[in-house]
Amino acid sequence: MSTPDYTENVLLRDLSPRARWYIVGVIVLGAVTLALMLARHPESLSPPLSLLFFVLLSSLTSAFKVQFPIASGSNMSVSYVVDIASLILRGPHATMIVGAASGWSQTNLNSRTRNPAYRTLFNMACLVLTVQAAGQVYQRLGGTSEPDLSDIGVLAPLTGMALTYFLVNTAPIAVAIALTTSQNAWHVWKTDFLPSLSSYVLGVAAAAVVIAVTERSGYWLTLLLAAAPLYLTYRVYRAGAQTEARQGAILDAASDAIVTMDHQFAIREFNPAAERMFGHRRMNILGKSIEMLLPPAGRAMAMKAFSDYMLKGEGPLTGAQFEMLAQRGDGTEFPVELTAARLGGDKGAITGFIRDITERRAIEERLRQSQKLEAIGRLAAGLAHDFNNILMSIMGSADLLLMETTPGDPAHDETKEIKQSVQRGASLTRQLLALSRRQATSPKLFALGDVLGNMETMLRRLMGPEIEFVSIRPTEPTLVVADQAHIEQVVLNLVVNARDAMPDGGRLTLKVEELELDEAEAMAEADGRPGRYARLSVSDTGTGIDEQTRARLFEPFFTTKEPGKGTGLGLSIVYGIVKQSGGHITVVSEPGKGATFNIYLPIAASVEPSPALA
Repeated sequence: MSTPDYTENVLLRDLSPRARWYIVGVIVLGAVTLALMLARHPESLSPPLSLLFFVLLSSLTSAFKVQFPIASGSNMSVSYVVDIASLILRGPHATMIVGAASGWSQTNLNSRTRNPAYRTLFNMACLVLTVQAAGQVYQRLGGTSEPDLSDIGVLAPLTGMALTYFLVNTAPIAVAIALTTSQNAWHVWKTDFLPSLSSYVLGVAAAAVVIAVTERSGYWLTLLLAAAPLYLTYRVYRAGAQTEARQGAILDAASDAIVTMDHQFAIREFNPAAERMFGHRRMNILGKSIEMLLPPAGRAMAMKAFSDYMLKGEGPLTGAQFEMLAQRGDGTEFPVELTAARLGGDKGAITGFIRDITERRAIEERLRQSQKLEAIGRLAAGLAHDFNNILMSIMGSADLLLMETTPGDPAHDETKEIKQSVQRGASLTRQLLALSRRQATSPKLFALGDVLGNMETMLRRLMGPEIEFVSIRPTEPTLVVADQAHIEQVVLNLVVNARDAMPDGGRLTLKVEELELDEAEAMAEADGRPGRYARLSVSDTGTGIDEQTRARLFEPFFTTKEPGKGTGLGLSIVYGIVKQSGGHITVVSEPGKGATFNIYLPIAASVEPSPALA
């Protein structure tokens, strides 16, 4: 009989110590039993021809998993029927060779992947012990090599053999699965093996009927009658095997995690994408509760959704994609999108198709942030224009007053103070226009590295001796089109912020480089526009920025500095200038690990554009 595959491609050394000792113990017990019984009963190997027939037939039907559908809705393995027929006709000692050959072929022949040696030896040992125990029970209960089906007394040895075969075959495998996957052995046996009990009983009956028909009609007629259904079954199997192989390839290649849970919420399937997403090995999580993948805060709600969908086909999982939080093996939480499908023929099991939407959420958040800044910018632009008109009228009146007064006159000095205040107000309106990306620009073609070169002396003085200043520029010019004065303002603002983040000294690194962004990188770094970019990086080793602050970093008037030491417009203006230049800005930072601001500007052609108003 086929068994669930919980240890695919797992080496023996990767198993827990208890699992290793158990598997090795079963293998040794099987080998010793086979050697002792054959040594004590060498006559059981004769005649060799019929024994070879059973070995070949059992091996082939086991390797190709040839099965007959039965009334209970499950399948009956032909190799099992062959083993039972061999037990009846040849006895338990010779049938150990049949069982060992069947176990070897089942594990190695016609397998999609190469199985480790311990699995082969374990399967062979289990079948050796199984046929020996089942054969001994059959003989002890009065079974013979020529069962008389008309005699009611034949039921006891046949039933005893079926039940013994079932128990001895399934119990060791259930224990091995439980030990290798940290499950409960009773639960594994009850869930995966107990439902197949009827197949074992019917298989014994089928073997007895085949033997009776053979005795009455002869071997050739029996083989002729069996050939057609065997061939049809083989064809059905091959079609099913091809479908299974395609499904397996899809399961392995799927980029989304695919997780199946049974009616008790135990995980029964866990594809490679799920291993990568959740950080759990398939072998270690099979049989565990789905709760392992859910964070404590939302666990109760998610379990209720699973229960409602599994039992009633209702709830948030019905016909919709369900967004929720999941938990990795290291305890970190991340957002996922779940699409569930009920498997009604499997006691209400659920298969979930899970997609990590962390990146999508980040893109959506950036879009919301951009829309918010755009709205604030439009408001700022309107206010700036209105405020500027008022300032210009005040400026004009101040100029008239200055013309009517003479230096030294108290009114003259007061008027100059008014004019200077108006100029400061005009400077504020220019900052607001920069924020709204509506200030006048003079885009020109220039090498981005030259900006750092021209500003380096000033920036070194600005940093002071306690901060190490490093400037990295390419040997070849990295050409961009932008307003050079505005880019210098961007560099100055970022450098000042970096200096303030390193009150005890540190290192400031300015770097210019040229790089190519593909579609995936562009989605994360450059608003989804792939191509060649010049990247200006400003990195410091300061205090770093936490996640909450990063989310509001470019908002106007948001500042973490003390009152009176910052307007909160510096980074907003940087954001506006970069966007106005057709670029993008990102921040990489963690508390205590410094910060890196990356500015991406499209690489320009060698043709210089004419000045324009943005």
